[in-house]
Amino acid sequence: MIKKRKRKNFIKTFNRLIIVLVSLALILIVLNITSNDYVVDNIKNKTNLIINNTNVTKNLKQDLYVQNGIIYMSYQDICEFFDSTIMYDTNYKMFITCSNEKVASLPIESSEIQINSSKVKLKEGAMQKDDIYYIPISELGDVYNIETNYAENTNIVTIDYLNKEYIISTVNNNTSIKYKPKSLSKTLAKVKAGETIIVINDNNTKKGWTKVRTTSGILGYAKTNKIGNPNHLRETIEENIKEEKTMPWSVFSSEYIIEDRTATTEDGIKVLSPTLFNLRDESKGKLNVLIGNEENKYINWAHKNGYEIWASVSNRGYKNTTADALKDYKNRQYMIDQIVEYIITYKLDGINISFTSIQEENLNDFSRFLIELEPRLNEIGAVLSVDTLEANSRNSTMLI
Repeated sequence: MIKKRKRKNFIKTFNRLIIVLVSLALILIVLNITSNDYVVDNIKNKTNLIINNTNVTKNLKQDLYVQNGIIYMSYQDICEFFDSTIMYDTNYKMFITCSNEKVASLPIESSEIQINSSKVKLKEGAMQKDDIYYIPISELGDVYNIETNYAENTNIVTIDYLNKEYIISTVNNNTSIKYKPKSLSKTLAKVKAGETIIVINDNNTKKGWTKVRTTSGILGYAKTNKIGNPNHLRETIEENIKEEKTMPWSVFSSEYIIEDRTATTEDGIKVLSPTLFNLRDESKGKLNVLIGNEENKYINWAHKNGYEIWASVSNRGYKNTTADALKDYKNRQYMIDQIVEYIITYKLDGINISFTSIQEENLNDFSRFLIELEPRLNEIGAVLSVDTLEANSRNSTMLI
């Protein structure tokens, strides 16, 4: 009898041990499968940055800096995420940054900046802190065409481009925002019925789930049946693709008879580029205007016959004058302001920059001039083209 009882007890103990071992094995398998669903992208003890619904905090070279409601981003990170051409002008002690339609100059420790041709007052300007230059990104919405927000409760900064799709929705029922589109995934936030969330279109999201962002910047997934109908506040605006066009040059002189040119049209030619402006010698960027009655007639004739006029700007081969105009920011801006004014005044469709004999040490300055000119022309809908050959063989143009 005693032996039988011992045997039964042993079998019971053994069975319990097997059950425990199997349960532990199942728990380990589940934890292994779901472990990745609990590793969150957000970096603790640091201001996280969400740009267009992507957490880019790990890619920041310097931490974001928030002071008095102003969000600062380092010069290096502005270069990485918004303007790869941003530069610091040591002569004027200011940053010069460009976007598609804006050029802005931000002096250090000054809240007055210039955007295109207008002076603008900011709450705070660019500053230097611990040998690092910081730009007030939250103040530059008009420059970069962005909207910046900071949620203090989550320590998250969100930046959205205003030309990108933006969809919101109202939550129907209390719901949890999950790290991944799975019920077992980590809960990142809880959203109550009636609250607003941002809906993110993602074709890779698992059926039955929707990728979302809370108003406090938390990215995650919510069950689709807990979300109301989407409300499209804005759609993505596609950039126009520039059409390649054949462009001949036209030269005005006292021997040139306008009527000979305006008497006929040529098949396949869509653009004419008469030299209408040139650089005045030793002028620090001052342009001569070569437009009189005959040239105006020519422009009017061209437009009536379906041609575009991309007026050519010549530097007349002046090496030193060109160098002086290009290497100084204010001289470059002076030239650009004139070009914009003349395009509007004479109803031109674009500009062709025909600078020859540029010295090698001024090539970077020339590139900078084009970088700063293009946004100003984009703003008024004018085309920028640049000669790629020397003056004696000008038959090729590079569109910018």
